[in-house]
Amino acid sequence: MPYNPKIHFIPPLPPKREKRVGIYCRVSSNSAEQLKSLTAQVSALTRLTAAIPQWLLSDIYIDIASSKTGSSRKEFARMLEDCQSNNLDIILTKSISRFGRDTVDTLEAFQK
Repeated sequence: MPYNPKIHFIPPLPPKREKRVGIYCRVSSNSAEQLKSLTAQVSALTRLTAAIPQWLLSDIYIDIASSKTGSSRKEFARMLEDCQSNNLDIILTKSISRFGRDTVDTLEAFQK
């Protein structure tokens, strides 16, 4: 294409990242097998977030603890606080079972 001073190329703007995404990963112990699973969870969900242009990864929450009542899941609590503060729009996790032992436990966690 010959040079033409009257034509100016304006590149397109990158897509706007509109949704703030949090990733929650949990394993029940720090055994080698569980840590390998944790790594796989984080990796897969991070790749998924990066593949969607409208998503912006806000934070990754990782717990190495059982979901039994009374166990300390500090990152889960921090994630819930971020949700209540409107810092997250979407939460990604391997499965809903990461949030609690059963449906009632899971629903109660999100009602606090």
